[in-house]
Amino acid sequence: MDRLATMATFQKVVKYANFTTAADDLGISRTLVSRHIADLEAYLGIRLLNRTTRSVTPTEAGLRYHELCNRVLGDIRHGEEEITAIKNEVEGEISILCPIWIGSFGISVATAEFCALNPKVGIKIHFAEPSANPHEFLAMGFDVCIQPNVLRDSSIMVKKIGQIDHILATSPDYIARRGAPAQIADLAEHDCLAKTTESSWSFANGERVMLSQPVRFSSNSVFALREAAAGGLGIAMLPQGIIQGTLAQGALVHALPDFPLASRPLYVAFPPGGDAPRKTRALISFLADWFKARGSATRSLASIQDDTPRT
Repeated sequence: MDRLATMATFQKVVKYANFTTAADDLGISRTLVSRHIADLEAYLGIRLLNRTTRSVTPTEAGLRYHELCNRVLGDIRHGEEEITAIKNEVEGEISILCPIWIGSFGISVATAEFCALNPKVGIKIHFAEPSANPHEFLAMGFDVCIQPNVLRDSSIMVKKIGQIDHILATSPDYIARRGAPAQIADLAEHDCLAKTTESSWSFANGERVMLSQPVRFSSNSVFALREAAAGGLGIAMLPQGIIQGTLAQGALVHALPDFPLASRPLYVAFPPGGDAPRKTRALISFLADWFKARGSATRSLASIQDDTPRT
């Protein structure tokens, strides 16, 4: 049994959750893919995959073995790349998964500039809400995932590339009806609008307020929260990048201008070790430098933000 070959096969089967697709990617027959998996399971003496007529998913042992495959094969590829060093040019397509609302914070501009600097690179950005499963973007075929949360997963790497500034915003009509909060503690007496998974708001001074549950209005979309706040439903924590125009028009106002919220980091997630090819590492480094030069992900586009939801 060629251990490296069977490990590579197993890695592809987990990635695509399909024997046939894995075989097509590897350029071998489906029968050989099945044989590789059977050989691995026989050698290890444990089932690595759960197979049904509709899906192929790794068992708990399979997940651990997949992490081992990522490390071993990644280190080999990384070492060979460094030893051979036959190419210095950055080239090839880079596919990026990015939450819709984060598209307002410079990702499109930054990646376009990266393309301009690297003529042999192609960028494909897909705007959608990433899955809570940290492996999902890789299984979907994306090279990197832009997201605002740390992924606590040993087989996924993250690098901070910027930050996103938020404010508490509401409508003038709401303030006229309910009055403006003067202190952070006053929020307990107000209708708060929040993301579905959000239970608290953190402030730059270290204070943290827990949101009464259920909140008046919740959504997984910051654009929906923006519209609800502008409609007078309550106070929402919103990224500055998506409300510049709404603030300028007067449809939204700062609810607690003297108490700024804590900035939230912006990360890029990517495969560990040598799994990240030269083109991906170059993009990650470029994004980090791009946002650093502009101070924050919000301020970087303050002068050109169009305030239009991406759908």
